[in-house]
Amino acid sequence: MSNVDQAAPQNENALAGSEHTEKIKSQVLEKVGRPPRLHRVEVCRHHNGNYRVNVWERLEPTGDSAYSTRAHILSSYYLKVSDSGEIIRSNPPLTKLRFSA
Repeated sequence: MSNVDQAAPQNENALAGSEHTEKIKSQVLEKVGRPPRLHRVEVCRHHNGNYRVNVWERLEPTGDSAYSTRAHILSSYYLKVSDSGEIIRSNPPLTKLRFSA
């Protein structure tokens, strides 16, 4: 019996969800604003059109090392998204964030 590696079959729903990632990111940043020290926007698909989105922010460097980069979650949202990738609802609501200068 030979051991042959085979690629897992692709699920069409999984592909559709991954296509919505960039659309979800842009909608979130449009509604809450773009933080001046944005590190990344993390989109995690859950089930039935639900997503968790975390907006990460870089913190100011501390200490002697300018190379140490720390980041923290600035805001986090649980979203319900349509089949076309439009945000239907958000918990908490997507409102403009206030950024310190």
